[in-house]
Amino acid sequence: MLRLFLTLLLFSASAFADSPDAVVKKMVDDVISPIRQDGSLTRDPVKLDALVDARVFPRIDLERLSRLTVGKDYWKQATLEDREKLVGEYHTFLLHAFSDVISQYTDQTILYLPFKMKPDANEAMVRTVVMDPRDESTELDYRLEKVGGNWLIYDVDIDNMSMIRIYHSNFGDALSEGGVNRLIGMLHEKNLKVEASRK
Repeated sequence: MLRLFLTLLLFSASAFADSPDAVVKKMVDDVISPIRQDGSLTRDPVKLDALVDARVFPRIDLERLSRLTVGKDYWKQATLEDREKLVGEYHTFLLHAFSDVISQYTDQTILYLPFKMKPDANEAMVRTVVMDPRDESTELDYRLEKVGGNWLIYDVDIDNMSMIRIYHSNFGDALSEGGVNRLIGMLHEKNLKVEASRK
């Protein structure tokens, strides 16, 4: 009887750890907890970049995020080498963007809304609200997909505005001027400027 109980307990813990909402909660906690323990992290962009890169990006499907951001036509036209370069530069660009947002963290709290998902679903949404005592709350909805048994984030809705759509619009001129190659160059220039300012 004890063995059966322990087996069920371990199974439940494993299932919970693999669920989309648990993935998001752990990711957020893995970033926020160190900042709560050491507030100086928000004032050190190099250390904050390292924290975000280690704790956030393993949970993101960068290839799908990049593909959806540029659009299927531009993605199809790009060579495999160019796709890899784009994913790399977009990774660095988003890393800086995420770090800059997280650097503004003080005492906000994260409210996780009730999570529902069909048992056989391969995509899910985890809805949260960032509660700020000094400002209006912000809705953050994480879109996840199941890849090889793991749940990965591929988009975030910010107050019902898709991050993919926002950046697709922002990158529109570069893409129309020179496709993925032009966007790679633009992102590379932006990344160099930000990295120089962080030294």
